[in-house]
Amino acid sequence: MKDYYKILGVDKKSTKDEIKKAYRGLSKKFHPDVNPDGGERFKQIAEAYDILSDDKKRQQYDNPNPFEEFFGGFQQKRRKPKAKDKVIKVQITPTESYFGINKSVTFQNNTTCKPCAGSGGKKNVCQTCRGSGNIRQRIGSSFFTQIVDTPCVKCNGTGHMVIDPCFNCGGIGFKQNMEQIEVNIPKNINNGDHLRIRGKGDYTPNIGYGDLILQVEVINHEGFEKINHDLILTKKVTLSDLLLNKPILLPHPDGDLNLKIPLNTELIKPLRLKGKGYKFDTHSGDFYIKINVTNQEMDDDTKQEIIDSLK
Repeated sequence: MKDYYKILGVDKKSTKDEIKKAYRGLSKKFHPDVNPDGGERFKQIAEAYDILSDDKKRQQYDNPNPFEEFFGGFQQKRRKPKAKDKVIKVQITPTESYFGINKSVTFQNNTTCKPCAGSGGKKNVCQTCRGSGNIRQRIGSSFFTQIVDTPCVKCNGTGHMVIDPCFNCGGIGFKQNMEQIEVNIPKNINNGDHLRIRGKGDYTPNIGYGDLILQVEVINHEGFEKINHDLILTKKVTLSDLLLNKPILLPHPDGDLNLKIPLNTELIKPLRLKGKGYKFDTHSGDFYIKINVTNQEMDDDTKQEIIDSLK
């Protein structure tokens, strides 16, 4: 950092009038119109006066860190690295979403190598970054300075170099493992929702374990599907049952329902049972039934029964 007090020939206790007086004398002496060789020195004098003549800028200059931030640059705060999340898919049925379920989930993850306790083996401090894991670079000049920390390419940002790799993991600090956990999947969860399980992801040396993210897939099952708060059922019905106006047995998570379908019903649109969908504290979704009429061959007795019903 430039010593602006030295450039103006004053000390840190100098008043604003003393700084102004010093600036006027030096600017006249080194102005390019008077001194053709004083161009660079004149710029330094002007720069120094601009900082020291302003109370706020002077205070920030005397405190180097805020000064750096004030002049367009910033020093990146070194954040603690975070292990990456591990994402896996878990499938449930509409009925499982209706009630919620404790589900066993099996997945592969990277766990700490036990013989070396995740260190990878014997290490020495990286001489390139001196153990920090980062290389600090100053970008720009004068007022517009930016200090940037980038991961050290020599040690991959770890700050250490493995000189004697672990026999079990080969120096990487982890081993692949199959793990099984029980997960509480709440009721009414939707397709595409995510659940975060803290600390159950992959192990990263010098950082720790990441999180496990469960991406929920609500798959169609046994004729049921889930659309937002509504439960949808595709039900096969024979033509004879419709013509005879027989009650249709509808499966439902809360228990089977009997439904009579009037002959004049438009089956192009799904039938709706209000409030029979997914239940929430303040409201409920609906239960929709898509009728799929099958052309099942009728025996003679059924045909006669239909004829009699139409008389």
